Amino acid sequence: MTIGQRLREERERLGYTQPAFAELASTTKKSQIDYEKDLTQPKAGYLASIASVGADISYIVTGIAMQRKQKSNHADECEGFSLVPVHEEVVISAGDGAVLCADNQPSNFMAFRNDWIRSRGFSVKDLKVFITRGDSMEPTIADKEPILTNTAEKDPQDGHIYVIRSGDIIWVKRIQRQIDGSLLLISDNKIYPPMAIKLDESTDVEVIGKVVNSSKNFY
Repeated sequence: MTIGQRLREERERLGYTQPAFAELASTTKKSQIDYEKDLTQPKAGYLASIASVGADISYIVTGIAMQRKQKSNHADECEGFSLVPVHEEVVISAGDGAVLCADNQPSNFMAFRNDWIRSRGFSVKDLKVFITRGDSMEPTIADKEPILTNTAEKDPQDGHIYVIRSGDIIWVKRIQRQIDGSLLLISDNKIYPPMAIKLDESTDVEVIGKVVNSSKNFY
């Protein structure tokens, strides 16, 4: 197999279309097509970008799957799966206490089926897994439950669950928009009162993403 053929194999293994893979590496669909047809050779910057989502660069360049051998304990060896980073050190509050955001580097990975990811219109590069702490979202989300978050969805929609940062506190809450433009952060556990937050009036508040899966699908 050629470099272009192995590049295409890795792209398909990770569940990306040609335009999505090109966007990930800040290049064009035409360049991606040219790479896969061996009309041109990918440069180091391109290879570094696709390596960040799990592409096996050693395999693409040499035909030797070094990265997959080194990660023999991971599910990316299973055909049709992609690895999503787990941020265990970023503590997501599902309670009423202050929780500090620690190291933002992934500490582990979880495998998700590529066909499941594609069927919901997600891109692997936008997905992150966080671990919740507390019981304010029970019975929907339990204490210490992993939640899959789509960081591409930052526009809060009524009734959906989002991860929201306010200063050093990160919450997982259901959203309700108010007439004045503020958001009401609602706990599914009714012993916790709603909290109001104004995105437009604060410089230190952001929507990290929409919760799309825990032990159950939200799509």
